[in-house]
Formats: sequence, structure tokens, C-alpha cells
Amino acid sequence: MPVRNVYLDSEFLPADPTNADLVSIGLTDVFTPGADDMTGTYAGVLVAELGEGERVIALTGDKTLALEAIDTYYRVECGFPNLLDDHTADLTTAYYFLDSGHAVFTRTGDGGWTATPTGSDSPGAVPVTRFNADEVTLPVRAPYTQADSARIF
Repeated sequence: MPVRNVYLDSEFLPADPTNADLVSIGLTDVFTPGADDMTGTYAGVLVAELGEGERVIALTGDKTLALEAIDTYYRVECGFPNLLDDHTADLTTAYYFLDSGHAVFTRTGDGGWTATPTGSDSPGAVPVTRFNADEVTLPVRAPYTQADSARIF
């Protein structure tokens, strides 16, 4: 049976789950993934596939490192020209599709693991960046491409 790694949607837990919240949905074996738990190390960062489709997770909260690692993963493992699967695309566009935060990792009965989004101060939280190639639509929609638009911060 193939190992199934899953990234749960945040709807399963409160914003800052406690150990009791994790236990309530059956997540009790919290761990920090190592090289044996991931697909491989790309550009110095551990990266793994997530379930079905074109989703991956990198064990870093730094989007610059994640971008390089995930791009390397897609070129090496999938044969893509880059993580956007478009040799003409500027990779800075990919930042829009990277989702950084923290997750708690727990083991599953089939030898895989589950990553559950959580707050940075939750017990066992690990910085991660997730990428879902199925969500990529080029060109990136405005206002994300407008340099002269009003700034939010």
C-alpha cells in the first residue's frame, strides 16, 4: 500500500489548537518529519507529495527557500520546466501560489502522516510552505500584478 500523506483543511481545528483539540480529532502521535518521511531534499529543503494531484509541502516557512526547493522538486521528479509547468513564466509569479504557515504532523496507521495547519505557538508546530499546482492559473489576476495599485500595509 502506498504511503498517503495528507494536508488537512484548517476547518478541522480552531486557529490555535491545544493538545486536547488534536486528540479530539485523533491526532495523537505528533512528530517532526525527517528525511525518511519526505519524498526528498531539494535545494537543501525537505519536500513531500501530498495525497492525490499536484500538491507538495516544503519544511520551511521561508518562501524564497520553498520556491527554490519546490521548483527543483517539479523539475527533477515531474519533468516540468518549472513548478508552474510553463517555461515562459517568471518564477516570481509563483509566490502568489505559495501558502506559508505552520502545521502539526501526526502519523497514520498506513505508514503515512497528516499535516494539520496550526498556529506557530501550538505544541509540535513546524514551519511549512504548501504549493498546489492544481490551483495555478496564469496569468495571475489583478490586483496582484499591478505594481502601481494602493498598498495594503
